[in-house]
Amino acid sequence: MIGILLVTHGEIGKSLIDCAAHILDNQPVSVESLSINSNNDLHKYSDIIAKKIKNLESGHGVLIMTDIYGATPCNLLSKFIEEDKVEVVTGINLPMLIKAISDRKDNINTLIHDSIKCAKKNIKKI
Repeated sequence: MIGILLVTHGEIGKSLIDCAAHILDNQPVSVESLSINSNNDLHKYSDIIAKKIKNLESGHGVLIMTDIYGATPCNLLSKFIEEDKVEVVTGINLPMLIKAISDRKDNINTLIHDSIKCAKKNIKKI
């Protein structure tokens, strides 16, 4: 199973996981979050991220999702990218996360493609 890590500003990641658990009616396995506060020592986050990736890796890769491209959480993640093993996607929203949790194939690139497609599909003007 592909592990999922949310690295976001404040408690956004935790809140998204809680909402997804409520909608899916169960607590998702192999899904974790990390809240980033840019006022803290950013080097400590690198160690925490590395440990979380190691814990989530079960042989099928880890998908890391973050909120804003180019912001501190995103910038911290670039050094962890390993093609087809650890991938990072920005612009997380709840439909994207639910899709990723519900559809974790053994291919991380398919999961990324399908999750991004779902995120875009669910952005609408009402």
